[in-house]
Amino acid sequence: MAKIIGYSKLKHYWKVYFFVIPSVLLVGVFSYYPALSAMYHAFFRWNGEDINTFVGDLNFRRLMGNYWLWIFTFALFALVLFYARKNDIKSNLFRLIAGIGSMIAGAGAIAINGWAYIDMTREAAGKHFGFALLVWGTLLLAFKFFISDENKNKWIYMLIPLDFIAAAFIHATGFSSVFAWMIVMLFNGFFMWILPYAENLPHIEGARTLQSFIALGICFWGLGKHAGGDPVLWSGFTIVFILVLFNIPKMIPSIATAVVVHRLKSEKFNYFYKVLFVIPMIIPGMVYLLLWKFFFEPNVGIFNKVLIYTKIMDVLIYLDHLLGWGGIFKAGTMPVWLGNEHLVLPAFILWGFPWVGVTGVLIYLAGLQGISTSVYEAADIDGANAFEKFFHIELPLILTQIRINMVLMIIGTLQTYGFILILFGESGGPNGKLMVPGLLMFAQAFSGGQAGYACAIGLILFFFILLLTELNNRYIRVDK
Repeated sequence: MAKIIGYSKLKHYWKVYFFVIPSVLLVGVFSYYPALSAMYHAFFRWNGEDINTFVGDLNFRRLMGNYWLWIFTFALFALVLFYARKNDIKSNLFRLIAGIGSMIAGAGAIAINGWAYIDMTREAAGKHFGFALLVWGTLLLAFKFFISDENKNKWIYMLIPLDFIAAAFIHATGFSSVFAWMIVMLFNGFFMWILPYAENLPHIEGARTLQSFIALGICFWGLGKHAGGDPVLWSGFTIVFILVLFNIPKMIPSIATAVVVHRLKSEKFNYFYKVLFVIPMIIPGMVYLLLWKFFFEPNVGIFNKVLIYTKIMDVLIYLDHLLGWGGIFKAGTMPVWLGNEHLVLPAFILWGFPWVGVTGVLIYLAGLQGISTSVYEAADIDGANAFEKFFHIELPLILTQIRINMVLMIIGTLQTYGFILILFGESGGPNGKLMVPGLLMFAQAFSGGQAGYACAIGLILFFFILLLTELNNRYIRVDK
């Protein structure tokens, strides 16, 4: 009887037994278990084999210095901003204490470290004041995207230039710019979080969050002067930040290409171009890598020849002489793009030109195909041109796909090290210029014999990816 019941259950649930359970076990063994093991060993002095000594947060303090406790404070404050969003007394008080408490602690830590008060000449104060007006005048335009255009909310615009002007005056009295910023942001935060009529702003949460993260960013910048930690790790994060910053506009060619292909009236041509975008996916990434490495070869590569033919090389030589770049570009000498520490990062930024990503184009095309033809017909009746259709119809309706690609781009950039390892080995390029966190983690684990230290780097990367993904999902709004 038991056999009959067992067989009947097996016959009824055979998909679960033969597919679901083995799949879950494989994912658990080969994905989740290594991840949990890495998190566990991040708190150990471990060489990957026999040495395994619990050291607590020593690895994190070696990596991050004084930032270790500040990152915890920052994460706590971020959670408050994300999840204490109700308009009640408890949530407002919780957010106020977290925001102002972090800023006061930041200013106090800077003062204790002796960086709060400095001697400054009148000329330096004037330069700071002028720079303040210039920068905040520019940011004023950007800040308009976070707030309403209604007349009753215009007062919020004045907070931005007034902040920088006030900071400039405080700085002119002899205090450091960081301390001045902290004081101004403290009072600015008071007005942004307390005034009742601030709730009239539809996007006040965005404005408050922007102000809070700027204040905390200034706090970390000041503490960075005395933080210690691993300078190679922080230099690597700087490189990653630059790459992310330049990778964002690199998404534009893929969007434009997808829109052009989508607008083709002939279904045959539309299908033909889609096939053309799929074919390059069969080419191994190693071929793509070696091809671009050949492009940047100083003597036989195509890149330098294009610069010479278009006279851009002459402009670079003139700018080198004018701005004092140290002879990076000289007449009669080909620049070594992948062998010069000053040129290797620009080379990686230019890598892949014109930046039409195959995967990105296909994702955008999938989103564009979901737009109903009736929407285009209504736009034609209203007399909308091609640009108006893009900005008012296509772009808003593919924001979901843009957000997906942005998350993938951020994660991919933070995990970048494979191409660098193949091109330059574990050195990270000339003078270690491209020693990104992923490559540092690899080198420490497999060459340095510090697997626990490498696990700590991986855990830090994980939380950075988690935070950036949450920010992207929360503040790139998609209207349903």
